[in-house]
Amino acid sequence: MWTAIVCTCQNRESANSFRKELLIRQQKGLLSSDAVVLAVDDPKPNIGSGSAALNALICVTECLAAREGQKVVTADALYSERILILLLGSTFPFSPCGHAFMPAPKGPQPGEDREGMEVTEVQTNIDKLITILTKFCRNSPPGVWVSSTDMLLEVPDSIESLDLSHLEDAVGALTVAARPEHAMLHGTCKITDTGEFASIVHYGNEEMVKSVTRPDGTCDMLTGIAYLSPRVAEIMLGMHTMPPLDACTYVGLDNGAQPLSLSLFFDILLCLTTEIHEDDYVTGLFKTRDTTSGQLQPDSSQKTVLERARALLWKVLKGNKLKAVHLTGVEHKYLRHIAADVLARYQGDSESGEARVINSIVSPETKIGKGSVLINCNLPNPIIVGSNCFLSGLTTSFLEQQPSSFMSAPLSIPHNLTVQEIQVSIGRGVTHASLSVVVVYGIYDNLMVPYTSDNATFCNRPWVNFFQQTGIQPAELWLPNTPPGSQTLLSARLFVASYTDRANGEAGGLLETLWLPGSIPKPEDLQRWRSAWRVSLADILRCVDCGAEFTKMRDISFELQRCRMMEALRLSQPVCLLPFFHHARVLQRGSDILRTLDEVVSQVIDQENSQLIICRIYACIADMLAFMADQGGIRGGPAANVAWKTAFDLLEKDHFVAATKALAAERDHWINDGPDRIIRASRHYERAGQILTRKAVATARQFINGTPCTPPAIGEAITVTAPARVDLAGAWTDTPPQAYEWGGVVVTLAITVNNEYPIRSSAKRITELKLVLVTYSRDGSVLQRLECTKLAHLADYSQPHAPGMTLYPSSANSMKS
Repeated sequence: MWTAIVCTCQNRESANSFRKELLIRQQKGLLSSDAVVLAVDDPKPNIGSGSAALNALICVTECLAAREGQKVVTADALYSERILILLLGSTFPFSPCGHAFMPAPKGPQPGEDREGMEVTEVQTNIDKLITILTKFCRNSPPGVWVSSTDMLLEVPDSIESLDLSHLEDAVGALTVAARPEHAMLHGTCKITDTGEFASIVHYGNEEMVKSVTRPDGTCDMLTGIAYLSPRVAEIMLGMHTMPPLDACTYVGLDNGAQPLSLSLFFDILLCLTTEIHEDDYVTGLFKTRDTTSGQLQPDSSQKTVLERARALLWKVLKGNKLKAVHLTGVEHKYLRHIAADVLARYQGDSESGEARVINSIVSPETKIGKGSVLINCNLPNPIIVGSNCFLSGLTTSFLEQQPSSFMSAPLSIPHNLTVQEIQVSIGRGVTHASLSVVVVYGIYDNLMVPYTSDNATFCNRPWVNFFQQTGIQPAELWLPNTPPGSQTLLSARLFVASYTDRANGEAGGLLETLWLPGSIPKPEDLQRWRSAWRVSLADILRCVDCGAEFTKMRDISFELQRCRMMEALRLSQPVCLLPFFHHARVLQRGSDILRTLDEVVSQVIDQENSQLIICRIYACIADMLAFMADQGGIRGGPAANVAWKTAFDLLEKDHFVAATKALAAERDHWINDGPDRIIRASRHYERAGQILTRKAVATARQFINGTPCTPPAIGEAITVTAPARVDLAGAWTDTPPQAYEWGGVVVTLAITVNNEYPIRSSAKRITELKLVLVTYSRDGSVLQRLECTKLAHLADYSQPHAPGMTLYPSSANSMKS
């Protein structure tokens, strides 16, 4: 579907981490295997959506041109391919890696019935957004799609694709119906009767917004998604050669220009609206917001260059059309810098107010208050979480290193708090280090409000209360040169990065942070806090170690899936484990899964149905090995190598634990010798499962009672006939190991040929002590004749290509009897 997917990032370090995440999704099959996947760092942080999009456009076009063997950048790909540019935007306090990687508000909850629940990885906002955009562009013409990732879209299943045929050579901006107070924050639109944009206003006045509000109380609002037709995309591609617009891209920077910040909708595409005049556009207000009033103010330091840039945009873009593509029934959400908004998102329409646990490991003894949300937490130790708390990335592994007397009672987190543990990256090269910092604040605190404002709070109480109770002064939290309007909770240097009185500057932990919400600190604690290296939440978000955050998120998810797999096996639940095995192979964690499966054998050995479970476990190991081999060979094949004989003999004697250890020991010799050896090891595990299947089938003998009878006379033939079978669907899926993961549904027909049963088998007694196996053609001529006079002649009955093989099993049993 997509020829290329590009995400824009604020720095090179995060770009590498984001690209790795996209590549993992591509390897798992969530993205097209032949799509180009790029992560491009912006020319500077917070450069604006327009500049980020222009920089990504030149980068991806260069990449596609090079892939085609071209020596210069051309716009050919824009006319034949679909390109997706994802703007990862600014940091978001409640998700260290940004809005894009916030987990979706779903997943198994404590106490939930898990019967039949699949072993799946947590889905993030970017996964959901790519799925939505892929659906939108399914029938669209070639071109470039540009999308913000800061918003949350709820799209009904009824929208299968978008009809963009009316756009032709225009730009399409996707809009939704929204309440005026919400639309003012993201872009209120005035649409003409012909579907063109008459105007776009950000932070518009109430009268203007009222003029475009419909009788139902809604107005049109930008979603942050735009489609650029190939012709318009080519014009924008050429901007990297047009000063000062080239300063939006790396090309301008490499030519010595200073980075230029532009917005996609409120700078670049604004000139395409029908009601704007050139002078108003060129000399309009620019994107500097007064944090106290929320209004846009001119930026005098860049006014001249911005006017030149806008004048050039008007010259090269004006004349193209900007048309609306309205999304009916789609809901647009945007989370403010208030934790209560995040809690509301995860609670959804739930009236029960139960806690939500998303991609988190929680001790069974942990108590979680109503309305609380835990995301990406690893809490193996019991703690008490108050109601309406938001916990993100929190770990309690440090408690294991505390003396037992230090923690006489479980750690308790008060009500209505946000507690986050964030990995930050310090230094580069040999001096690089990753440090964990714990932050705490209230769910009702607005991070962006100056502390002097009447509604400003810290840990849900007025700042003045905090200062009076702790004795801390504002000068200790904000540097002297910090403007009053910027002295916010976001910029307050409250949180300990490391202590100077500890060996190697040991980082502060959760225990040493929880006095901030309301406890009166001990004098020695306050002194250590003052002498520590302290940082603000803004400092932390600028230095997030995205790679470490992704690793933490992925490790927790993997452990949850591993435990779910073990549970499904122990309880013989009908859960397909193959997606998890594929996921483990992508993460190069296949060996971990193999060891876990070995362990489950010991765990179930005393269960009544242990043999059936172990049979499935061997099939799972065979599947995991096949995934690890990737394209190491054909799955089916011989499986009687003498190196595995010891393990097979133990299985025949019902020594299942010892056999599993023997199988694992031999497996370890094979899995490091290339994919061909791995696929051969997989076949031997399938044979191990077949041994157990045969032993299980053999138990049917206890239900069969033979009745003595007179044998047929010498030379008397007993003949059995049967219809032919036609397999319409599902052949062999009802037998192990296929049935374990996929279930089994088989549809067949029984037919006659020329009104006769075409399959015929006859047997008769003869005077000699031997077996004579004869195969006839339909005309009665002999195709093959075999004589077996001793058991050794039947030793190759398990070889598929042995003469008369299909007759051997019953014959072998007869001979032995």
